[in-house]
Amino acid sequence: MASPVDGYYQILWSSKFFSLFSYLSPSDNTTNIKTLKEHPLKQKRVCVMILQVALDLTDIEQAISIAEKAARGGAHWLEVGTPLIKKEGMRAVELMKRRFPDRKIVADLKTMDTGALEVEMAARHGADVVSILGVADDKTIKDALAVARKYGIKVMVDLIGVKDKVKRAKELEEMGVHYILVHTGIDEQAQGKSPLEDLEKVVKAVKIPVAVAGGLNLETIPKVIELGATIIVVGSAITKAKDPEEVTRKIIDLFWDEYMRTIKKAMKDITEHINEVADKLKLEEVRGLVDAMIGANKIFIYGAGRSGLVGKAFAMRLMHLDFNVYVVGETITPAFEEGDLLIAISGSGETKTIVDAAEIAKQQGGKVVAITSYRDSTLGKLADVVVEIPGRTKTDVPTDYIARQMLTQYKWTAPMGTLFEDSTMVFLDGVIAC
Repeated sequence: MASPVDGYYQILWSSKFFSLFSYLSPSDNTTNIKTLKEHPLKQKRVCVMILQVALDLTDIEQAISIAEKAARGGAHWLEVGTPLIKKEGMRAVELMKRRFPDRKIVADLKTMDTGALEVEMAARHGADVVSILGVADDKTIKDALAVARKYGIKVMVDLIGVKDKVKRAKELEEMGVHYILVHTGIDEQAQGKSPLEDLEKVVKAVKIPVAVAGGLNLETIPKVIELGATIIVVGSAITKAKDPEEVTRKIIDLFWDEYMRTIKKAMKDITEHINEVADKLKLEEVRGLVDAMIGANKIFIYGAGRSGLVGKAFAMRLMHLDFNVYVVGETITPAFEEGDLLIAISGSGETKTIVDAAEIAKQQGGKVVAITSYRDSTLGKLADVVVEIPGRTKTDVPTDYIARQMLTQYKWTAPMGTLFEDSTMVFLDGVIAC
């Protein structure tokens, strides 16, 4: 069996041909990869911005009362603040989780030492996320992460007090922390400091979600959203408000306003790109694709990830037009034989499983049409016909589909990363429309 990163083929040989019978997607094997990191925001969410309410109080009943109002207003995470934990102990975490089982409970431990011990205490009492100080020793953080993995909870590292926040953020990401918090403390706020000074730099430096805290309110939240914060931590603006529920609701409305702006901008950007692709289409490439389809005995379509979904949609359209078409990887897919056609979809043209399939198709005496952004890629050089669909601006094999999937390297609002698939989908629909 090949490496799980490559996936594997079950190859059946006969006297006349070998059958590319089934392909097991790399996503089915990810648990075997030592470098795999569970992505912290793989949740069934629409809006990826999270409101975390910091309950920096000393009275547990008051904290629960405010938490109830914040939860009604739409708060996603409830933070048991450091003062509350110092006053009530882990009982505060347990009571909060018992009262709000459908909310993520953050235990703001601000751990500086004995990371494993404190994380285990919080986890046993119901915490979903725990905070560790970024100035803590690396071993403290690594021990905390090990225990967090054991209990299935997350670690947020607070950069308060860290001198070089960007450098430390990169180190923490490498260790495997789930979230980084850019935090301006109350005493620092009194001196006129703000988390905005460091937020943008940290967001640009790391791929993991970045939280922000420090005197945030309805006036400043739009700015931190603009700078790329994923988790917005709000304390006194909610806890000291006359109507915590209403303030929480207004903050959530700000999230949705930004989300709608993002959707509209993404749609405009994608549409603009697709129009540019349409202008660059070459007659000889389109004709080569259509002629190959008409002349094929059987058509096989293959793509990985989003490209695979585009391929499946195209296969269904072809089936409705009475083409003899199959998707590579389905259990009913027959053997590839001489006179058949493989339509291989890969933005980079370097995805190994796609390239392997193209090589097999050529060996069997079939034709290959490559739909890719790079004519000079390995796939492009193997193909009989290349349809070039511009997408990404450069080929980066280590971060192509399979590597990205294994390392869970995703960007939250990155529609430009799907331009190849979007353009290919519209192009193939255009082919069918003809």
